[in-house]
Amino acid sequence: MKKLLTCLALLAWAFRAQAYELVATVSMDEDEKWHFDIELADNDIDFTAFQLDITLEGDAKLERKDLRSGQIMHRHSLMLAAPQGRYRLMGYSLSGIVFKEKEGPLFSFTLDGDIRGIVINGIFFIKPDGTKVEAAAGDDPDAQDAPEVVYDMKSRQVYRIDRRGICIRIEGNITPES
Repeated sequence: MKKLLTCLALLAWAFRAQAYELVATVSMDEDEKWHFDIELADNDIDFTAFQLDITLEGDAKLERKDLRSGQIMHRHSLMLAAPQGRYRLMGYSLSGIVFKEKEGPLFSFTLDGDIRGIVINGIFFIKPDGTKVEAAAGDDPDAQDAPEVVYDMKSRQVYRIDRRGICIRIEGNITPES
């Protein structure tokens, strides 16, 4: 029994070691600009790169000038492409340098304009040996669709993002925070 419990504990630790989460903090300022801060959390792995897709509903556009690297990407580049109606964001280092820290601010971006929803999905990170690691599982790891949440216009909100991504719906009157 002791060996079985030890094996199960090691298996659970190994599974946890291959997981991380992204955390999105969403807010709107008095100029009606949307701010998205994305952090890497619950991580104990060294990463050299990441990729994710962002799809916007409404007339807002994501431009390279509105992207900022977070403190853990101090020697990495951000690349933005727009294949097939979505934005693809990649953070990388050509020399394979690992992120400065294992957790913390990864990147942020600002959107100006009418936004009715945003979907962040297709998320994965790359380890120094070139292997891909997906984000931590949600309640239903077999589900394909990103879980949907509704943004409350009255306050800044924080969302945890699992491997399926997240769909943030903007509902209500768009009024700045006071």
